[in-house]
Amino acid sequence: MRSGQTGVVLAVVLVLLAAGSLIAVTGMTQAVVDERIAGNQRQVAEIFPAAEAGLLRAARWWGEESAGQRHDAVFWGDPEAATAVLHALDRNLRPGLTWSVVELRFDGDEVLMRVRGQIEGVAAARVVGARYRRPAEHEPADADGSLFGWAEWLQY
Repeated sequence: MRSGQTGVVLAVVLVLLAAGSLIAVTGMTQAVVDERIAGNQRQVAEIFPAAEAGLLRAARWWGEESAGQRHDAVFWGDPEAATAVLHALDRNLRPGLTWSVVELRFDGDEVLMRVRGQIEGVAAARVVGARYRRPAEHEPADADGSLFGWAEWLQY
């Protein structure tokens, strides 16, 4: 005796299994992409403040003194020497997160400073820049606890 079964249930189950597998694979792929996006956003969220912190530290450095003379009096107009001294500062905000001066350009009593924040081993970096106006000799470099002489803040 032959039964009247034609295997329709098997075909329906196989189609449902294939559809479920496709949905699961798509969901896992999307989760991996979302995780990578979140990781990149976290890196950018760390890199940008690192660049800003470096820029602020470099700006404060101009008003500090060594051997009784302010750095702006000693290093003004000499980008190579100023950059070398700035690179000797502690530039690590936390292990692997650093800042570095990428450009110093002098124009009279103003200097354009560009600073890069970066995470070691990661290609992502953020560069910020600002113009700093050198205070007159009789003016304090850090008036009222705020950085003196900012002309403008630039983002790159």
